[in-house]
Amino acid sequence: MTVAPNHHQTALLRLAAVAIYLTTPIAALPQTGAPEEFESCKDIAADQARLDCFKKLLLNGKSNRTAAEEHASQDLWPLIKTPRPGGRGDAFAIMRTGDTTGSDPDFAGLMIRCREQPGLEVVLALIRPLPPHSKRDVVILPEAGRLVLHAETAPPGTALVLPIDAATFTTGDWRELKQLSIKIIDPDGDIKGLVPLDGVGPAIAKLSIACQRG
Repeated sequence: MTVAPNHHQTALLRLAAVAIYLTTPIAALPQTGAPEEFESCKDIAADQARLDCFKKLLLNGKSNRTAAEEHASQDLWPLIKTPRPGGRGDAFAIMRTGDTTGSDPDFAGLMIRCREQPGLEVVLALIRPLPPHSKRDVVILPEAGRLVLHAETAPPGTALVLPIDAATFTTGDWRELKQLSIKIIDPDGDIKGLVPLDGVGPAIAKLSIACQRG
């Protein structure tokens, strides 16, 4: 007898698929130190020196963690990769599924991914696709201070790109947030989402390293 997947399983599968369609899990990199240490590494101009700084943070973080703690934190924000078209290396992303107790079934979760130009892109992953390149207002609900962001849908319609820097989660106004609560305003029905943010700082650090390698 075939058992239908529950909402959490469906969201996890769709979130993986949104990361440029088919994704391949890779061994997660160990976690790092405090966000301010990560930011100091990111500000180093020389590529090799910046990478060495990140590696030092990773090694220090790993030495202070038990195997169980490290495994648990890796599971929160899995690092995924997918080959770029034309053999141009790999694209990397981290992702976190939405909390099913506070998310609508059409919401999959939060993704942060590498861009081809320097920087990271913050994306809301959806199960119900929206028209590609359409605009949607995303209301950030009170815990983060009520804010409306003007987001754009990326093809094939299951990724809504937020106009924010990923550093907002580590050194910006949202660094103390425990969770991100959002509402996407859509004429076919608003979509609510709730994403826990524990572990996002170290996850962004390991993603930044993967982006440089890719």
